[in-house]
Amino acid sequence: MATLLSIVIFYFNNILLIVYGVRIAVLLPTDLTSPYAMAKVKPAIDLAVKEVNHRQLLINQTIQVRYGDTNNSYILGPLIAIDFYAKQQADVFLGPVDGPGLAAVARYSPHWKIPVISPGGGFNYHFDNKREYQLLTRMLHSSKTIVRFISRIILPHFNWTVVRIIAERNIAEAQSECYMLMGALCRAVKNSSNSQEMKETCSHSIFDIDHRFRNETKEKLKKTLNDAKKEARILLTCMDSNLFREFMLTAYDLDMINGEYVFIYLDIFRLLRKDLSLIKWKKSDASEAENKKIRRAFETVLIIGFKEADTDKYQRFSNQVFSSFEQTTATINHSSPSSSNKLVNPYVATFYDAVLLYAYGLNQTIAVHGNTNDGFHVVKNMWNSSFEGSNGIVQISETGDRVSDYSLFDLNPKTDEFWEVGTYSGVNSTFVRLREIYWIDKVTKTPNDIPFCGFDGSRCIQPKNPFLSWIYFTVVVSLIVLVLTLLAIWYYKRVSFEAQLKVMNWIIQSEDIFTMEEFSSKFKQVKKDKNKGTSILHFPIFEDTLIDTTSTINSIGTGRYKIKDMQNEHLVRFIGACLDPPCLITEYCSKGSLQDLLESNQIKLDDMFKYSIMYDVVKGIVYIHNSDIHSHGNLKSSNCLIGSRFVVKISDYGIPSLRCSRHQKYPANCEQYYRSLLWSAPEILKDQHAPHEGTQKGDVYSFAIILHEIVYRRGLFAMNETLVEPKEIFQSIKSGDEIRPPFLGENTLFEIGALMKKCWCENPADRPDFSAISSTIRKLSKKFDNENLVDNLLKRMEQYTNNLEELVTERTNDYLIEKKKAEELLYRLLPRSVTAELMAGKSVTAESFSSVTIYFSDICGFTQISSESTPMQVETIGDAYMCVSGLPTPNGNLHAREIARMALAILDAVINFKIRHRPGEQLRIRIGIHSALRIHLSPTTKALLDTFQTFIVKLRGSVTLKGKGNMSTWWLLGEENGLQIPLTNFDNDNDLLISATPPSSNLLEINQIQI
Repeated sequence: MATLLSIVIFYFNNILLIVYGVRIAVLLPTDLTSPYAMAKVKPAIDLAVKEVNHRQLLINQTIQVRYGDTNNSYILGPLIAIDFYAKQQADVFLGPVDGPGLAAVARYSPHWKIPVISPGGGFNYHFDNKREYQLLTRMLHSSKTIVRFISRIILPHFNWTVVRIIAERNIAEAQSECYMLMGALCRAVKNSSNSQEMKETCSHSIFDIDHRFRNETKEKLKKTLNDAKKEARILLTCMDSNLFREFMLTAYDLDMINGEYVFIYLDIFRLLRKDLSLIKWKKSDASEAENKKIRRAFETVLIIGFKEADTDKYQRFSNQVFSSFEQTTATINHSSPSSSNKLVNPYVATFYDAVLLYAYGLNQTIAVHGNTNDGFHVVKNMWNSSFEGSNGIVQISETGDRVSDYSLFDLNPKTDEFWEVGTYSGVNSTFVRLREIYWIDKVTKTPNDIPFCGFDGSRCIQPKNPFLSWIYFTVVVSLIVLVLTLLAIWYYKRVSFEAQLKVMNWIIQSEDIFTMEEFSSKFKQVKKDKNKGTSILHFPIFEDTLIDTTSTINSIGTGRYKIKDMQNEHLVRFIGACLDPPCLITEYCSKGSLQDLLESNQIKLDDMFKYSIMYDVVKGIVYIHNSDIHSHGNLKSSNCLIGSRFVVKISDYGIPSLRCSRHQKYPANCEQYYRSLLWSAPEILKDQHAPHEGTQKGDVYSFAIILHEIVYRRGLFAMNETLVEPKEIFQSIKSGDEIRPPFLGENTLFEIGALMKKCWCENPADRPDFSAISSTIRKLSKKFDNENLVDNLLKRMEQYTNNLEELVTERTNDYLIEKKKAEELLYRLLPRSVTAELMAGKSVTAESFSSVTIYFSDICGFTQISSESTPMQVETIGDAYMCVSGLPTPNGNLHAREIARMALAILDAVINFKIRHRPGEQLRIRIGIHSALRIHLSPTTKALLDTFQTFIVKLRGSVTLKGKGNMSTWWLLGEENGLQIPLTNFDNDNDLLISATPPSSNLLEINQIQI
């Protein structure tokens, strides 16, 4: 009986759907000032119905759309829904959008089993309760996704844990959107924060506003900000845009626009504006002074808003909506019909997506349950799904909320307009920073959420002292004495230095230096000292240049006494200088530069080796920074040399006056000139008066570039792979663009990437010092700490040895391959017996053969056939073929038999061969073979020999020759008083011929060739 009842109900539902079709009830106001007015939404719904029919989602079923005017009333809207239900005119409700009206209809819908789809209710966290609103699907946004984006993405991204949440609650409304949304956010932040200050802040962050009383509102804003100053530096706000402008002016008056505070504004009212624009800080009716104040105040503002629909697909959809009706087009989004580049309001697009979503859900429900009007089945198929909507892929979560995307906006310091600096993908839950955020005064360092001295300054309070004035006096006097003492010490050292300078014991005579070999690199010429094992570094600044010897000696001496006591295993040791020719003498590093090592494909470096290189460079620079030199100024991979024990040593330090100018080293505008600049920090490239000795922060930037070279081994800026010229990179950096070496593919040292980014920050103040860098690299290389110094050095030497062995093996294999190719070529050109003699180094003696057989053939008419055929490809080909048997290995008399058999086989193949494009024509071949020792003479040759009257010839007779016809020929038998060929066994000319008779005389011509 139950089965019979189910069948009856199933067919009854089918009959209802066939008779009535799909009934869509739309609950919207007709007020054209509303962004979701009925006249604006109807064209989108009509397009959606056409798209459903085009996609054949509801086959053999009609779609009926009925509209009900809610008049923006939360009382009238539910009554119209009840009327639709009573008249059985609704299978699904689209709308209402207003919160109270939507709440009522969404509560009734589970009892009616009718789904409700609406873009409304997004900011009210009560709608997150799916036990109460079981059939409600929100198509625009939900408080849950906004709260998740702020509490789990934005605040952790900036490392903020203490924030103040400030929201407006309009007295004229029972529950304002900001009030509901920030309440949900406050609870989420409390749950995700371990800070007691955070939990206390959220408890009293909502304030009531009555827009009718402006003065009272300003006093409330002032009180709210004064309270916030005591507890937070990060203020998260939600309020009307005009009120927020007053809010920021009040913050300016309270001296909160000083770089310590950040104001995050939730622009949830953007979709309600006519032009969908972001909040405007400038007002045309405001005074210039007020606009100037608010402009500075907005430098501390970040805006969180909905991501704009900027795809081509959405533009085409907007154009279709605009063109679907003529008279009322200007009311949609307040755009004219001719404005083809305008976009419709997202509220309009959500109704288009709602129709498609319901059609997909109903389609899947019919496929499983048959035609049914049970909304629970339909909603089950609608949720946790995705489909192609008006702006691309629309994804509905498992709780019936659309997964939305959001953007983070910052004030562009150049255009004074807000631009997108970050984007959040709800589908992937990922946040991507698009560009740098400029805080107040273009500072890029993120403000802290807790002041250094605390919110009340308690962390910096000093204990009270009744003798404080005496302490101040003592400190001042001590400082004065200290300064005088330092000046006296400086003067004493200066006098001592000048006395030592006169001795000049660091000068080495050129005749005392004996060089063994000379080699060059990109930046220096090095000569090896025969006696001392040192090297001479020739600086081009001295070559072919007439200079003042005295000033040069003084400059060398000054730098020499700065570096004379600098003894470190990671610095190239300074030995002395020679004045004629001018050069410096330093320790010789036999393994070349770090740049050569990294760019060599033959040497493999494991992670331990790379960390060792990094740490060697860091230790050398740390020593320099802590010395009297203070900075290197020309740090690059070519100035990092490799010693005989594979220890990295820093060179070219301490005497910047001798460092050659780049203009003197390379011609201006050449590739090497710009390449040499790419290790320099941006601030040094931009400053024409930058110190020649460089800066410590500039060394940090140069070290970041070297780090990239070490990790990726793709060369400087990976220019060989990115195909970018050095000049382009130099001009981009100098113009202010933050262009940096790319991160190409994966690498095993991915932890170093974060250190690179910190070290090459555009702002020098944001870069760490080398003490922090040393600590970071030491932590990252802890996995190699269990090995002592000797083991580490032995591993370096072992790896280098293995690299050399692999290189030798590779070169040996290449040699064997080329040797084999050469042998094969010789075997093709010469007989194997001759090749074997040549390869053995022996001389090849001419060899004679008593008897061989020669085969010759060609294709008759081959030239004519080729000229009449269409070529497949152009190549040099021929039709003649010659083969000899009996050499170089004699085979007795078998050569005649082998050649004869081959001739018969070729003849048979030609007879059976069919020309593909000329099937009616038979291919013809001419074959001749000969085994005797006869020399065949033409008439012209015989006439020339007769003039000598010494040669013996014999008439052979008339012979048909190719291209000549019948012609009398002769045998050459010998020469009187000279060499003669015996005529034994050759008296009969026919004995010399081996011939065959073809099946048909017109198919084959037989000719004989004699030697």
